[in-house]
Amino acid sequence: MKKIKEKPSVDVVESAYRVWGWIVIAWAFYRYFVRLPEWVDEFVFKPMIFVLPVLWYVKNREKKPFASLGLTAKNLFTSIYIGLGFGFVFAVEGLAANAIKYGKIEIVPIAAFEEYGLGMLILLSAATAFSEELLSRGFVFSRLIEGKRGLFYAALISTLMFVVLHIPILAFSLKLQGVALILFFVTDFILGFANALLFYNTGSLVAPILVHIFWNMTVALYL
Repeated sequence: MKKIKEKPSVDVVESAYRVWGWIVIAWAFYRYFVRLPEWVDEFVFKPMIFVLPVLWYVKNREKKPFASLGLTAKNLFTSIYIGLGFGFVFAVEGLAANAIKYGKIEIVPIAAFEEYGLGMLILLSAATAFSEELLSRGFVFSRLIEGKRGLFYAALISTLMFVVLHIPILAFSLKLQGVALILFFVTDFILGFANALLFYNTGSLVAPILVHIFWNMTVALYL
């Protein structure tokens, strides 16, 4: 008897939306009510809110391996090369945004740089990149692809959802205005869309995480 290939259920997409929605709500409440040092946000609470629910859901509800989130050594060295290359491109883009914002290239590191130093800031950037990429690309984007939504649709929607993740920090912490706010949304969108394509082509979170680290450091040092 010929085995009929099952079509992916729309449930995988709807479930991804629901999980993401609860995470966004939890993160918004945390940002609004809690004021702790940045290292606590990035090393403790963001992994608790962004990462652990996704890992639990994938293991216990989807019953899939974590490799389905891009947590794999597949194409490792290729992903590293690609991540470093695109990371450099985003650093250059950041310089261009800096010149637009200030009328010239001006180094204006954030307060965290003065508080923690370069080494700790890199670790903070890596922690942020891991949490946000696992949720946005490893989970949301990959489930949209699995649900046969198409590459452009999956990249676009997951990127918009990635941008929405940053609204709590914009509303309750950074409070950007004018050109700075526009640059934030534009560069965040470009980062998210590019990382979706990188994840799609490598099947690994390594390249998106590296690019994200480069971008976080760019923002921290001169945006």
